[in-house]
Amino acid sequence: MEYLSFWKMRQPPFESNSDAQFFYESEAHGEALARLLYLVSDRGMGMGAMTGEIGSGKTMVLNVLTSRLRKDLYTTIKLHTAHLPFEHIVAEINQQLRGKGDVAVNDDKYYLLKEFEQLLHNKVASIGKHLILILDEAQFLSEECLDELKCLTNYNQQESVLTIILSGQPELKAKLSALPQIYQRLGMFCYLKNLRYEEMAPYLEHRLKTAGAEKTDIFNPDSIDPLFSFSGGCPRQINRVCKLAVDRACLMKKEQVTADMIRMIVRDIEKHFG
Repeated sequence: MEYLSFWKMRQPPFESNSDAQFFYESEAHGEALARLLYLVSDRGMGMGAMTGEIGSGKTMVLNVLTSRLRKDLYTTIKLHTAHLPFEHIVAEINQQLRGKGDVAVNDDKYYLLKEFEQLLHNKVASIGKHLILILDEAQFLSEECLDELKCLTNYNQQESVLTIILSGQPELKAKLSALPQIYQRLGMFCYLKNLRYEEMAPYLEHRLKTAGAEKTDIFNPDSIDPLFSFSGGCPRQINRVCKLAVDRACLMKKEQVTADMIRMIVRDIEKHFG
């Protein structure tokens, strides 16, 4: 990547992955992380949910959450749950609790749940740990599956050893609201908002600094307006434009990314993607 040497960076600053080191603690993202940390540290709330628009940074928040949990106190299992039936979710939980090399004896629902109960005791409760189950893209789960997942929190009657975090797009809240037996048991709920306008420049500077850039004022102040106008503060959209912008500025041998460059990139995106 030629622009890395041009800008004197160690790594790309605007990749679309959710690398926790690039986490920018905006007001909204900081609040969401704080709520999730409280949920898991309490250990007695059972379930929580986080929703947000596509690209708002839900996966990033979840990655930062798991990176901050003490491994001697918590076991974390994260599943991308798009359209998975309940039995498959339980089977995957059991597989991760068993560890590599061990295989299931029976894939019948009854035996899967009995095995889950045993593993929850042997691998979690008996050694003083707490299980965090994170279900990403949970808006795709059926109402029946959500109802059955709720019951997993009841397995250890002596103390709560499982917290379930549901994460998904805004329609997840509507789905949960239609299930009062679940909605009323949520110990925490939050909606993850995009960045505010005044957080745009600090966000860019943070990404550049984390990437090792010698200069963190690569983006001219006048570039913020068209960038915010296009992205609405959505981190994924910001990164999408900025990745192209630093590359284009490099090709043009320009010292800064300007508003005109951002507008040119936005026009190109809208032309090809609508």
